[in-house]
Amino acid sequence: MYNHSLPLNGLRVLVVDTDLDSRVLLTMVFEEYGVETIAATSAFEALEIVKQVKPDLLISEISLPNEDGYSLMRKVKALEKARQVEIPAMALTTYNSEDDRAHALSVGFEKHLPKPFDIDELITTVACLTRQVQLN
Repeated sequence: MYNHSLPLNGLRVLVVDTDLDSRVLLTMVFEEYGVETIAATSAFEALEIVKQVKPDLLISEISLPNEDGYSLMRKVKALEKARQVEIPAMALTTYNSEDDRAHALSVGFEKHLPKPFDIDELITTVACLTRQVQLN
């Protein structure tokens, strides 16, 4: 079922989602690949984590309390510019319209995956965004 040949061991991924089941599922999937998962439930909490720890990848739901994933991404991009670092980011979200996808990409997410998601597609996307593999 899972493509275990992808080299993800040792990656650190920040998952931002208010839904406990989503956070647990992602953590369980990533554990299978040796990926360390850091979980946050809000944009504020995620930004505080990013300030302290540079994750290899940010995966965020768009629908977050108080401040949405779009706002989070704009703040992460500003932080990246100030610190001269780059954190690849993916929107993994229930916001699934073409306008939602375009908006996510316009604020700095490199990829937009709709929920429910395919695990193999998720893992392949993580590998590509973290430059562990190249897509042909």
